Amino acid sequence: MQDSCLPAAYFIPMEYRSIVFAVAAALLACGCHDASSPSGVKTPALSAAASANQQFLTRRTYDPWVLSSISGFNIAPLYLTDGRKSYLIDGGGKPIQKFTAGVYVDNSLQPGAPEKDAAAQGQAGLFEQTLDMRTGKLTTHLPEGSQILSLPGFQPPDWAKIWDQSDIVIAGDPEAQQVVHSSLFYLLSSTYPGSPHSIPPMGLSSAVYKGHIFWDAEIWMFPALIAQHPEYAKSILDYRFARLGQARKNAAKHRFAGAEYPWESAETGEEVAPEEFAKERHITADVAYAAWQYYLWTGDKKYLREEGWPMIQATAQYWASRVTKDGDDSYHIRQIMSPDETAGLVDDDAWTNAVVRYNLNAATAAAAALGLPADPKWTDIADALITLSDSDRGIPAEHAGDITERFAAKQADTLLMIHPLNEKFDATTTGRMLDFYAAHTIKTGPAMTSCIHSIVASELDRGSEALDYFRESYRPFMRGPWNAFSEKRTTNNVYFHTGMGGSLQSVLYGFAGLQVRSGGQGGPGKRLAGDNDVSLCANPHLPPGWTRLTVKGVRFRGQVLDIDINGKNEASVTRRGT
Repeated sequence: MQDSCLPAAYFIPMEYRSIVFAVAAALLACGCHDASSPSGVKTPALSAAASANQQFLTRRTYDPWVLSSISGFNIAPLYLTDGRKSYLIDGGGKPIQKFTAGVYVDNSLQPGAPEKDAAAQGQAGLFEQTLDMRTGKLTTHLPEGSQILSLPGFQPPDWAKIWDQSDIVIAGDPEAQQVVHSSLFYLLSSTYPGSPHSIPPMGLSSAVYKGHIFWDAEIWMFPALIAQHPEYAKSILDYRFARLGQARKNAAKHRFAGAEYPWESAETGEEVAPEEFAKERHITADVAYAAWQYYLWTGDKKYLREEGWPMIQATAQYWASRVTKDGDDSYHIRQIMSPDETAGLVDDDAWTNAVVRYNLNAATAAAAALGLPADPKWTDIADALITLSDSDRGIPAEHAGDITERFAAKQADTLLMIHPLNEKFDATTTGRMLDFYAAHTIKTGPAMTSCIHSIVASELDRGSEALDYFRESYRPFMRGPWNAFSEKRTTNNVYFHTGMGGSLQSVLYGFAGLQVRSGGQGGPGKRLAGDNDVSLCANPHLPPGWTRLTVKGVRFRGQVLDIDINGKNEASVTRRGT
């Protein structure tokens, strides 16, 4: 048994993929408080636990670490939880009440129903964290066979310093403030500067998906980290670079050039996904997207030369050998699985073709930045790689084939062309895309869909709609008591870092409107920083009720910026040096 006065990243088993403890434990370690009540005063367990489950919505300052009733009174000697179900424990260690995680009903968080549970005493031993509500002290029980590893050069994070130097501060919406802070905390708790590992969908919180790596890291978590924490985001890229050799073998195995990254990646970088899902090849371009974005944000040419370019070049070579050319000189990518996995294998998936186009153009730009020759085929293919049109609706089609009114995608797909790829459409087309695809995406899919809807609605200046989508990106997925973000509305697979990253992107790239533009790329908003090659711009659209948004510690090409956005959507910048 170990007292959790160390960050969650310290409690890892010998085998990375078998991590099974809850990262939430570290929340309490970082901010122990005395939650004792006035002498002799107690609150009924039922109402107290309900208050604890709703606390992140009711507190008006950032302090997610204390589970106390809103009245401030003591609620129970001990609160025992795995993030999904919880027990109140009396002073003698006996479970006296069981609670299930709260759920949202009509946009209001309802506490899970309590119940007397005769089996509770037997089940209590399954839980791995205990919290003393009088002292705020959390104790972590390590799974059998786990060890505390001493990681060379790694020190526990100074959380007070992290929040002081790099924060997202929201005025006018305490609920959003709590969600943003807890999501940042969990993401940062699942990696560290210099880590050789990427971030699995559940971070370090469980063995769900066996700790394997998907596009979740590059497309959903990386953008949420790169703006303020590039040293953390880089671990995602270092993991891929270390497996570039295997990615080349993967491509050769399928008789393609370059490098092919696996849809589901483990220790070796070989494909471990089931056969059909192994066709979800957009992952190879997703890796290149993150590699090029890292360079655009940091301007680190040493990184680009030694790591970024080899990955971007090899993935571009892969696509140049993977596409097919038709008689009209157009290029196509056929028999591919899209993010809308329920569609099966399709031709010319909108997201896949768009991110491949990004990959090819990034390879040409990276070669120019390094003074290296670029394959002219990359530009030719990128220019002629088709984006199919749904002529009846005047929007890009998700993929080849008829799209009827009965169409329902599993998750955001075509709208990803707008964010994160920043492909430009006129406002009318963008609005039609949002209206159609938001209405034709299933309501029981993964968490990150609504964040894309929120970002696109922000760009269209549909403030109320953007706020509703933002809330939908987290409210149905929150589980008490520690903002445990579930993968789906209908499950309790917590802590889903992919969804947390999506919600954070709504704030950074939707409401704050941050955007990195390269070359002569134009667009709306204010230029905040940059050089002749790359600019950081902001086109903010604060939602109703938000009176100010401050993004502290934005790191852009050697500068540290505090970006302040007022209620009139005016952005100002304070520079803090390097």
